Amino acid sequence: MKNALLVVNALLIIAVAFLLYKQFNGNTSAGGLQHAGTSLPKGKDSMLHKNAVFAYIDMDSIQEYYEVARNMEREVEKKKGSITSELDKMDKSFKAKVGGYQKQSNAMSEEQALAARQDVETTQTQMMEKRQSLMDEFNNFVASKNMSVKKKIEDYLKVFNADGTFSFIFAYEPGLFYYKDSTYDITKEVIKGLNEQYKSEKR
Repeated sequence: MKNALLVVNALLIIAVAFLLYKQFNGNTSAGGLQHAGTSLPKGKDSMLHKNAVFAYIDMDSIQEYYEVARNMEREVEKKKGSITSELDKMDKSFKAKVGGYQKQSNAMSEEQALAARQDVETTQTQMMEKRQSLMDEFNNFVASKNMSVKKKIEDYLKVFNADGTFSFIFAYEPGLFYYKDSTYDITKEVIKGLNEQYKSEKR
């Protein structure tokens, strides 16, 4: 699940970085405000004097302490265990079938041996299709759960930042940033609010 969140967060960061580039790249001039001969729409020039305030939440901590994320992790592990168990039964059944044919091989006619070989090949194909189906089901399940948790966090952050204190709130994961200033870490406050919201919803 962490790998999936990492990919989602990496894409979000790239998108935000692109938007920042688009916003500020065209607004610098010799005077530091805008290109010569260009102007901002009426009423928008005040934006040039605003400071962008950034904050971040630590996704490892979210995963560890946010109850919804922890519940999701348990559901994912349970689903994984169920699929693994089904695949194991399927493998054991196949091995038993092959073993049975091997024991009978010396007494089989040419026609029976051909039928046995075809049965084994058909079973192998069915197993591959079933395995792929189960893996697709699992991946879709994980993606759905991840998106559900992500949406809950996004929705809460809109409430958390209703006063407009922060311009951007990033999701921090090791490997995505070379440096972070803990002064702008709002993880504890966000986790507290998320869990309080979750308890309220449960009631």
